[in-house]
Amino acid sequence: MQPTSLRRRSRRFPATAVRGAIVVGAVMSVMTLAGCADTPPPEPTPTLSSAPTTPPVDTSIVRTLIDSERSTPDLVVGEPAEPVGGESAVQVSYDSGGANVTGVLRIPDADGPVPIVVVVHGSVDPEDYETGRDLVPEQRALLDAGFAVFATDMRGYAGSDSADTAANLTIDPGFGWSTVLDWGMALDVVNALEIARSGQIDGVDPDAVGLLGHSLGGLLALDAAVISPGASDLVIAMSAPASDLGEALGQVAEDDPDLADELAAEGIGLPAEDPEYWADISPATFFDRATEPLLLLHGSADDVAPAEWAQRTADAWTTAGGTAEVVVLDDGDHHLEPRRGEGDDIIVAAFDAVLR
Repeated sequence: MQPTSLRRRSRRFPATAVRGAIVVGAVMSVMTLAGCADTPPPEPTPTLSSAPTTPPVDTSIVRTLIDSERSTPDLVVGEPAEPVGGESAVQVSYDSGGANVTGVLRIPDADGPVPIVVVVHGSVDPEDYETGRDLVPEQRALLDAGFAVFATDMRGYAGSDSADTAANLTIDPGFGWSTVLDWGMALDVVNALEIARSGQIDGVDPDAVGLLGHSLGGLLALDAAVISPGASDLVIAMSAPASDLGEALGQVAEDDPDLADELAAEGIGLPAEDPEYWADISPATFFDRATEPLLLLHGSADDVAPAEWAQRTADAWTTAGGTAEVVVLDDGDHHLEPRRGEGDDIIVAAFDAVLR
């Protein structure tokens, strides 16, 4: 199954932020931030760092990121990185709203300039994560097809600065690690895209930029599309959570009478009581800003992020005036297994249709 309709297009919760460690399974199921890890990676290699050069940005909600002033950061190139498919790979870093963010830039052995895809990992155990080493099958498939890959590390992972636990919600997914919902991670994705657009990367076509995110990374990809419309030419969200977090949580609350009290203990109201907050952290609120086409790839047997969420996101995207398509692979889990290879073929075909 290959998408055929995607075509390239030109290119507040209150000011006081909330912090809390929420162990409520209902919240976890709404955010779908767990179970995103691939096979454990090899021992990490050192990553470089650079001093932040821009003032901090309020990252507590998506709306403040939309309203923030931005300039394209410089890409700092470091030592060689471990390749995943015979490509040239280097460690990189960049400033993102006052935070240092690391990643790996992979350039295929192909005649340039080549299109580039920014790849955003999901929530994994930070102790097991190595820079640029999540979504390796997808990175390898893209490289084999002649795409450059920019795999960025979310805040709190590898050599990137820590997420802001003092100003953002922290949840415990119940898998042995906590995830900070620091929406500055979406800003980090935006800055990676804008670096790719800027012409800083030799051998890369700045007019052919794609975005791929898995699970939490898929949600961040949607955020990036509304924060900086046109920063990519195609967004692919793989096994992404709900894009309207308030709507999803409201449905969960109907089956959990204790949820309201548990959220209140953390200073958060249910969506009916705190609609501004839930709207301001949900990318669906801002879908009318997005300009690029969207492909949502999901497995029908995903028990972390239900497949129906993909269709709801697509419906909201098209209602707002955009172009969206959903591909559901029968029996696929959160990583599309046992049909992940087919999913990778769809990903490559979609980027090929739009970026070339």
